Amino acid sequence: MSFSIDIQAQFNFKRIRITNNATQVYIDIISKGGLLNSWTQSPEKQGWDIIDGNSFENGWEGFESTGFKSGKMNPFSCRLQHGQYQHEDKQYTIDKYYLGDHAIHGIVYDANFEISSTNIENNKASVTLQYDCHNQDKGYPFKYSVQLHWTFWEQNKITVQTIITNQDTVSFPMMDGWHPYFKLGNSVNDCTIQLTNKGVLEYDDALIPTGNILPHTAFENPKNLAGIELDNGYVLDMNNPSCSLENEDYKLVVTPIANYPYLQLYTPPSRKSIAIENLSGAPDCFNNKMGLHIMQPHSVWILETSFQLFYK
Repeated sequence: MSFSIDIQAQFNFKRIRITNNATQVYIDIISKGGLLNSWTQSPEKQGWDIIDGNSFENGWEGFESTGFKSGKMNPFSCRLQHGQYQHEDKQYTIDKYYLGDHAIHGIVYDANFEISSTNIENNKASVTLQYDCHNQDKGYPFKYSVQLHWTFWEQNKITVQTIITNQDTVSFPMMDGWHPYFKLGNSVNDCTIQLTNKGVLEYDDALIPTGNILPHTAFENPKNLAGIELDNGYVLDMNNPSCSLENEDYKLVVTPIANYPYLQLYTPPSRKSIAIENLSGAPDCFNNKMGLHIMQPHSVWILETSFQLFYK
């Protein structure tokens, strides 16, 4: 077989390593959070890890304080203003993690996903993870499941499909996103970025969208990131939705396949990596309704994105 899967216990969660035996490139999926923590390249590329992931040397400790790296953001992403929203004439307040005055990054980023299946074929290998979210937070008292289907393909390509199922008898608001940090070299200053969009979201000082979408053409052609600080959200042109990050050695292409029409870009102060975040809606969409999805009773919602790396 061209691929192999190795599962190892790590603290109170599991590391699932999928290896392309022909190239010796491997990815690590962590069952806690269901996240992609490593994408390590071939020995010829000095085993360079494209993902700026988590060390987990002390278990899960420090995940939030170091940037929610690679986190699954659900049922809301980025910021929810004051942690509050209204649904069907009832007011709710999220109880989980706050940064300043606002709840951030949802309630399942640290969920203990179960490994429900693995599969190996000639040109790919995959793992499916499952988590049932039942009254996880007093501010989100709904019953639903999240299934993650991670696949590592022969062409140095990763896809992740998210399947959300409403297991409740009532409707509820839903947003979904990912928070991976990518590093193609020692600094994003050596990279260019390119994406086609229909505008950039206008944020207030607390990074809450105002509701306005402003024209933005700076990244229509590849633009060097040196000197550019980003914490911006974009409305993608779904006729050409890919975002490309490139340096002299690599080209990374992030392509939303289904139901991720928004993209957040963030450059941390270290500038060692860049977060390229697929989002189903705008930050605070529970309130501003920009991209908000309503899960009807017993409905299913499928989202998917892909990451592909090319060597030069």
